[in-house]
Amino acid sequence: MTEFLLPFLGRMHPVLVHLPIGILLFGILLCFFPQNGKNALLPSIRLAFLIGGIAALAAGGTGFLQYQWEGFAWEDVQLHLVGGVITAVGSFGVYALVKNAEVTTKTRVLALVLGLILGITGHWGGNLTHGEGYFTEVLPADLQSLFGAAVQPEMGPQLTEETWENAQLYAEVIQPILNKNCKSCHNPRNRKGELDLSSLAALRKGGEEGLVLTAGDAAHSSLFARLLLPKEDEKHMPPAEKNQPSKEEIALIESWIKGGAKESGTLAAAGISKNQIERFILKNEIPFYPTFALAPLAADSLAGLKEAGLFAEAVESGSGLLKVSCINLPSFQDSDWKLLESVKSRIAYLDLSGTQVTDAVVEQLTALPNLTVLKLNSTGIAGNSLKKLATLNNLKLLYLNKTGVNLSQLQALSSSKSLEKVFAFDTPASLELATSGKPNFPFILEAGSYSLPKLATDSIVY
Repeated sequence: MTEFLLPFLGRMHPVLVHLPIGILLFGILLCFFPQNGKNALLPSIRLAFLIGGIAALAAGGTGFLQYQWEGFAWEDVQLHLVGGVITAVGSFGVYALVKNAEVTTKTRVLALVLGLILGITGHWGGNLTHGEGYFTEVLPADLQSLFGAAVQPEMGPQLTEETWENAQLYAEVIQPILNKNCKSCHNPRNRKGELDLSSLAALRKGGEEGLVLTAGDAAHSSLFARLLLPKEDEKHMPPAEKNQPSKEEIALIESWIKGGAKESGTLAAAGISKNQIERFILKNEIPFYPTFALAPLAADSLAGLKEAGLFAEAVESGSGLLKVSCINLPSFQDSDWKLLESVKSRIAYLDLSGTQVTDAVVEQLTALPNLTVLKLNSTGIAGNSLKKLATLNNLKLLYLNKTGVNLSQLQALSSSKSLEKVFAFDTPASLELATSGKPNFPFILEAGSYSLPKLATDSIVY
């Protein structure tokens, strides 16, 4: 008959623990209450620390019973328990100081220290019941970092283009979705509604309202059904103020339940299409322009270029690399290169189209280490020095439309390890293509001379 008593007393800890907190905070405040003459509050101060110490002992005792009967690990509760003992001892210590004497500076200092210990102990207790970061998780990321919280939100499913079909549906998709949207309230420490969604074994146990998962029947699985309820419905999950799963995530949960809510099994075996998980596939995006830690140039630093008639701006917001164009300076010639000397290490996009430059400028172009896009359309480039451009390690796009380049000169660019595409419309090279066939280049050559297959309908006379 009495075997329930100790577990019952252990579960009284969350109730009793608030008594010493309130009483001791009240006593600490009274120590600093201004007094004129005799301290009329002294009896109240003594009583507060005496009762607060007794309440702290009671809370500590019930907390120890809860640790014994509720399955908490010692490493999780030890700091909180030791803090509770220090709080109780400190309360009796302050009581001893004021029992037969007035409140002194020493008393106030000890009271402040006791308040600090009380706050830290309460914080450790809050972490036990609500999980670490309970107080900080609702703050913006910047404030969380300010308070020293590790801002590492759950990311949800993270799949790859090459292996998504072989990914495990539950372990790599469903559980990450639950971690992202549900785990903050339903975890081993903070089992809201007695429900833990941090693992499939815990999920299958359900919560205080019974099972939340019926394998094969999504409509009668509250894990799924509650996601579909209107946000204003009190049974909608997650709560309206919390992060909400996307429609793709909800659809995946539905598919998983309908498929039997299995722990093992790949996406391909479950019949999950790529369209359903497209948003969760990590994109290996390679930056188009070089990535260097160059500080962005201030607008006034480009004033000299703009005064000379050149157009200059950052290739991307926040980038230190520049896009420079002579669109408004058709008189630009080889000798004007000195205008670009001060920013040559920053030029990633250069448009000299329609200017007076010749092959002599190619030598200067090889001094642009970050040059990625080069436009020499409608210039005096004859192609004699074109091979030198192959030394540019970042050059990807080269425009030579309406210049004098031929196929053999373009072939000299084949040693480039970065060049992806060359444009050579209306050039001797484009004319040669019409008679010499299609040469083999390591880059894509766009030079015209396209032909379409003849269709039977082309000979029909209407």
